[in-house]
Amino acid sequence: LEDNLIARGETSGGLNRKLTKKTKKMSESEFEIESWIDKFRLHSPKTRLILLSREVCEYLLEDNLIVRCGEADDDVSSDSETDESEDESSGAPATKTIDSFPELKREVEEAIQVLGGAVAPKVGSKSPVDASWANFNGQTKCKDFSEVLLLMKASDRVADDVSERLSLGKPTFLILRKWSSLHPSMEFRTFVKHRRVQAICQRDDEQHYQHLEDDAQKIQQAIEGFFNDTVKGQGKVSPSLSDQRNAMLTPKHVNPFWLPTTEKMSGPEYVMDVYVDNASRVWLIDLGPARDTTDALLFTWAELDSLDADSPLEFRVLARHKRAPAKSLYHGIPYELRGERGSEALAEASKRLAEQRLG
Repeated sequence: LEDNLIARGETSGGLNRKLTKKTKKMSESEFEIESWIDKFRLHSPKTRLILLSREVCEYLLEDNLIVRCGEADDDVSSDSETDESEDESSGAPATKTIDSFPELKREVEEAIQVLGGAVAPKVGSKSPVDASWANFNGQTKCKDFSEVLLLMKASDRVADDVSERLSLGKPTFLILRKWSSLHPSMEFRTFVKHRRVQAICQRDDEQHYQHLEDDAQKIQQAIEGFFNDTVKGQGKVSPSLSDQRNAMLTPKHVNPFWLPTTEKMSGPEYVMDVYVDNASRVWLIDLGPARDTTDALLFTWAELDSLDADSPLEFRVLARHKRAPAKSLYHGIPYELRGERGSEALAEASKRLAEQRLG
């Protein structure tokens, strides 16, 4: 949910919007995927969760490169062996490689097979979208363990989340979702307030889509119906055994069994991302708190805060004449050059380079 906000270089300190009293009633853990995926397993993309050990988490925070053992040519392999020998002789810990985590590798590759051969990874609450440049396909689509590990290792967003979770003693999960070529025009951010949908906007705030204006009422009705029947639903959900087997979604390290429940999202105010497919079926993609770290996209938090229980639902799309700069351009900028100090950092780097050349 925070992808757009971070892509714009905005932070919670810049917006100064605090959690409302109503939102505080909902525990932060309620928005963690391991807390809600079982409730909506039949209404979300197929997902596998793998608990990451502290050793793996610390490795993700280390400053080193991944060595593809067994896949490199002879020269690279011999160099790797020399480096490992030097590490052993000097007493320094050996450099970890892709083969340093055999159990994680086995679990990830097993999950990829179950999920159809390609996945989109997340770690904790963060997607490694800022590291998509490091992947061969320029996306977060991964077909093997090495690609998953590469994205996790190259992402500053993942590193920040892992670091925070380690400091707080919170468990860190690797989230693998079945890869689907979703059309960005049909992803929507939905703002729930007073226990009802009060605002909806397109998730892709870079591009105008004419069909969204034409189909606005149909899409709005589909999302409202999904919220009332599934997210806020009061009835007991009891899927058939065949549906449960087909879902293949039970998080291996969270709940070994899925239990029907009448309790869905209990809070009065939160944000959900959904996808509407060609059959007008709505899929739950993500949940998050209604606070400043969640991007309001085509709305402002001032607008959303002003809504009362009787305010009509507003469906907002990007106007034809408006177009935002591509977020992929932001992710292609070195981390040190982002934010307010970007120009200063660039000037400092140019100065150091000039000094080096002069000798």
